[in-house]
Amino acid sequence: MYNKKTFFTTMVMLFMMTIPGFANAFNMMAAEDLKVRLDTKDPTILLDIQKKNAYKEHHFYGSIRTYAYPAKNDSDLESAVQAVRMHEQNGNDVVIIGPRGGRASQRTTDFLITRGIPEEKIFILKGGLKKWPYRKMLLNIKGGCK
Repeated sequence: MYNKKTFFTTMVMLFMMTIPGFANAFNMMAAEDLKVRLDTKDPTILLDIQKKNAYKEHHFYGSIRTYAYPAKNDSDLESAVQAVRMHEQNGNDVVIIGPRGGRASQRTTDFLITRGIPEEKIFILKGGLKKWPYRKMLLNIKGGCK
């Protein structure tokens, strides 16, 4: 009887791992941790996937702008290849900066993994820029630069 319970439990767990959301555990980075990286100038690739208008309103200095949001297909994400090239050159971690740190950031993570960046080198800013508490660290070029 014990073996049947163990087998059943194992099968349920394996099944749960195949359901989206259970299968992928994404590496989330807290705002405080990213702030420390930026303050200490820890080499990090910042990949911004916001829409163009949102990027103009708030983004990090030195981030790679992609305008990839909502990142639903490869054509949305093709500009993210810039981060792949940078990672190939320097091996630095990639932090995906999205509006809320949700599905679009997760799809971007999946895209980067298929392009060869190891999963452990990719992070998603938890809560995205919507929850970023250090607003004075962001640039605003709305109405100014292209």
